[in-house]
Amino acid sequence: MIIDRQKQQQFIKDELKAQTDAFKQKLETSALDLLLEKNEVFVGMFIKFMDNGEALFKFPVSRALPRKNSHYYCFTLPDVLKRYKDWGNLTYGDLIKKETSATSIKCVWHSSSDNPKFMLIGCKGSTEEFKKYIEKVSGGIVVFGPEVPPYEYLANLEKVCHSHHPRCTEILDADYIHNMWKPSLLSSDMNLPEIVQKDFLTKDITIVQGPPGTGKTFRIAQLCEKLCEKGYSVLVTALTNRALMEVADKLKKTLVKDCKVYKTNLTTDEAREVSGIQCSEKVSAKPGKLVLSTFYISSGAVVNGYESPLFDYVIVDEASQAFFAMLAAAHMLGIKNLWVGDIYQMPPIVLMSDDRIKRQGYEPIVNGLDTLTSSMRFPNYQLSDTFRLGANAAKLTGLFYDGTLNSLSKEPRLFPEEKEGPILVPMDMPIGDPTPSDAIKKAVSIAANLIKQNKKTEIAILSVLVKTTTALQVEVARTMGNVNNILVETVARVQGITKDVTIYVIPYTDSMVHSLELRLFNVATSRAKENTYIICPKNIKDYTYMSDKVRHYLNSL
Repeated sequence: MIIDRQKQQQFIKDELKAQTDAFKQKLETSALDLLLEKNEVFVGMFIKFMDNGEALFKFPVSRALPRKNSHYYCFTLPDVLKRYKDWGNLTYGDLIKKETSATSIKCVWHSSSDNPKFMLIGCKGSTEEFKKYIEKVSGGIVVFGPEVPPYEYLANLEKVCHSHHPRCTEILDADYIHNMWKPSLLSSDMNLPEIVQKDFLTKDITIVQGPPGTGKTFRIAQLCEKLCEKGYSVLVTALTNRALMEVADKLKKTLVKDCKVYKTNLTTDEAREVSGIQCSEKVSAKPGKLVLSTFYISSGAVVNGYESPLFDYVIVDEASQAFFAMLAAAHMLGIKNLWVGDIYQMPPIVLMSDDRIKRQGYEPIVNGLDTLTSSMRFPNYQLSDTFRLGANAAKLTGLFYDGTLNSLSKEPRLFPEEKEGPILVPMDMPIGDPTPSDAIKKAVSIAANLIKQNKKTEIAILSVLVKTTTALQVEVARTMGNVNNILVETVARVQGITKDVTIYVIPYTDSMVHSLELRLFNVATSRAKENTYIICPKNIKDYTYMSDKVRHYLNSL
């Protein structure tokens, strides 16, 4: 199967249009409506930057608060618009046009303040430029609003699809034959850097599949050390800054300490989180040093005029979340490529509907790593030892990996009296209700009981639906107050995290087909070191629309 270039270009154009149309609606909506009715815009006041680089704000509790773990476009306005009552008929787009300074930012925690009318909000991700500006502004009024979609990233990938560079052609114009996935298994006692470097003597690309908790970040860091020691230039690129910083964290005592780790778009909190990491203005190769850069930025290095390849080695982390064209871009950036991901976890987030993707035949383009992995054109490995999951959890999660997952978890159990999970919690649920009251109360009750037993327990309460997640957040706040060790989030946004306990809520709605989709289900049920609770409708095992592997998982509980 040759994936048509025109189809690849059309996919990116269609996705760009879908994102543009969705954001255009927000831009054309009244800013006051988004603030007072839709709870998508928030007005607060800057207080200070803390020693760890996080920005501290306060917001009135009389209105909705920015969601924890959510990203926002944070900006300041001229004095005449600092009072939202002066916005009049201005749209959100009008406000953005009038901004005086801006940054992307992530809300990471809530806390009560001395004044009960306000809540303190801690945020990560501010740029140094925004920091310098906001610290000098009188009053410090800020607006949090919907983040601008990654237009530039998609535009970069469209340009990649037009490239006829030999390295791009090797990926985008190859004939892919779908085969059964048969990777070579790598146990934890096998030397990945040595194996990969041996492959690189004859191959330019190697793929490593990393199931949940198998230590892929540690392995990536280990390889980076070895390559930099030999004087090679190395780039690690990933979808998220969080993934990049996890790599940096693993290198604190080695490459970071020796000032050999650079990152593009280094934020104030990142610079303090990993002291010694250097800021890189652009994606440029540095012999014997490591550069960290997101897909968004590294894709730009490919299309903005460069001498190919830039790096001796490029490592793509979170490769399952890379579009087909992004993997081609990585190949153009580096002489040798290592792609590390998991085809059974989250694919790239696409705004187009699943139906349209299937109808247009876009699946191989969206699921780039899956397409390349199944073709078996490149050396293909799978890490087989999980350090996160206990024996029973590893056995069940292993169903998604043909029974190849082996637990090496040595974590002492926090709740030894509890049944070793995963645990199914079937309940009566109203059909069509995305916020089933009893199920939501049950989820929070389980969390509260665990926290009561051990205050340090880290818990994630997950659902696929934003409405369900919002209702869970409200119930947590109502019954438990501000508990910072409970994360309430959608499944799509938690890949890569590890918690002690996960509670997965599946409402009895049309969304069950997504809740039970293999990759989403796998992510939701593999975050916990201790236990996973699955709160679901009583008849879930009779549900028609699920894969055989998910059905086998549920029937085993």
